[in-house]
Amino acid sequence: MNFLQVAKEIEQQGCDHYNSLADNEPTRELAGIFLFLAKEEIRHFQIFDAMEKEAALPQVEQTAVVAMAKKTFQALSAQFKAAGGSPANYDEVYEKALQFENKSIEFYTKAIDEHRFTGEAEQQVLLDIIRQETIHAKLITALMEFLRHPGEWLENAEFFHSDDF
Repeated sequence: MNFLQVAKEIEQQGCDHYNSLADNEPTRELAGIFLFLAKEEIRHFQIFDAMEKEAALPQVEQTAVVAMAKKTFQALSAQFKAAGGSPANYDEVYEKALQFENKSIEFYTKAIDEHRFTGEAEQQVLLDIIRQETIHAKLITALMEFLRHPGEWLENAEFFHSDDF
């Protein structure tokens, strides 16, 4: 398999995992995060598909991840306070999602380091995707931490003050 086929497979697996998480998540806000991430992975798949077909490269859209996450976490915090706690521990499935993101970051970074793409536009698109995957990884890490300590997390979070988003 060549790089683009593997990249498409990674993105499809991530999308499938996020859709599965969303389908099995009873909390609307958490399901929304997973659907958002699935949509992002599909966008990345489409970009790699265009590269494979040597078609015009779509731009990597910049999304307001932090604003969406902050709003979602605030709503969840209020719900968890009213319910007396957060939902069951899903660390294993969130850890798997984090592994998908880290795998893609590592794979795409290696491709840049090995100069697999000589075109400036392709390199920039790949750098933009790496940036988004890094944001996704931070979002999942923040979500895991939030679910462990929902009552205190928002007040102490550096997540929303990071320039990385």
